[in-house]
Amino acid sequence: MPTSWIAALAGVLVLAAAAVVAARLRRGNRSEAGAGAARASGSGPVDVAAAGAAVQDEDQALHATPPMLEPETAILAQLCARACAVVPAVPAPADATRAAVETAVEVLEGIRAHPRYTPRRPQLLPQLTRAINDPAASAQSIAAILAQDPALAGNLLRIANSALYRRRGTPIEQLERAVTVLGTEGLRQTVMAALLQPVIADDGSVFARCAAVLWEHTLLSANFAIRPGADAGRDDLHAAQLLALLHGLGQVMVVQVLRDTWSRHGQGDPEPSLLASLLAAWSLRCARVVSAEWGLSDRMQQALDNLAADPRDAAPGNLELAVRASRSAALRAMPAID
Repeated sequence: MPTSWIAALAGVLVLAAAAVVAARLRRGNRSEAGAGAARASGSGPVDVAAAGAAVQDEDQALHATPPMLEPETAILAQLCARACAVVPAVPAPADATRAAVETAVEVLEGIRAHPRYTPRRPQLLPQLTRAINDPAASAQSIAAILAQDPALAGNLLRIANSALYRRRGTPIEQLERAVTVLGTEGLRQTVMAALLQPVIADDGSVFARCAAVLWEHTLLSANFAIRPGADAGRDDLHAAQLLALLHGLGQVMVVQVLRDTWSRHGQGDPEPSLLASLLAAWSLRCARVVSAEWGLSDRMQQALDNLAADPRDAAPGNLELAVRASRSAALRAMPAID
């Protein structure tokens, strides 16, 4: 079943999406956005002023010249360490680890032959992409497209009902009212993340926590990617946002493969460093498969190839640079774990 690649933690991820959107939409209310993202990560009490200042600092760093870039391996190492800090890994015997890695690599090398790990292209993706990139598109016209997908409409209703948006006690139950609450720009920044959001099961495992942390970081990355830069046009911003989301989808695919292979090879979990190295090796390859399966543009597929290449071999283009900068900024903006 194509959508069984991880099963349901939608409530937590919707709050994360709301926090990400609010950080962009309400620049005057950065403290609340930072607190919302921290609540979504399950990291406990947060210094609200510090969280807001962190997002503002990263907004400035994002457009620094040259941009402040963290190596991708360092980003993944920190994210995996964060996941295992909440759910400590139980070391697996060496033989079991070796067998699990070999099986996982075999599956990942032939990922196209395992459709259960590859999410189906959202049917509304082409329509929404055109509407979002059309500056003349109204909130009502976008809402009419969203109404065709009950699950997506439900996600947007939950975002509109979150503490970051709802200012009255009456629940928002109609999509048209949600459109009004979010606003046209809010919809443009929210729908792509909601449309591509994977379903993550909170089964208490290291793998579930890792997938949740990776997607939280992905949402933050997508939010930073869509923030206007000095020379970025609307098409470039939305391409960078989609690229950041695809990057995250590839990571979640890798985690699902690892969880399945580890479950077949006895007790124990991979160490954070091993998780990070496998994610570094395979996430962008999986994202490239998704891009090809969904029939995305040659530009998008080339950008994924460029992101997977060693940055020492060739200078990254503007699109790849924007994604790398947004992923670095997102890592620095994530709230600390107690």
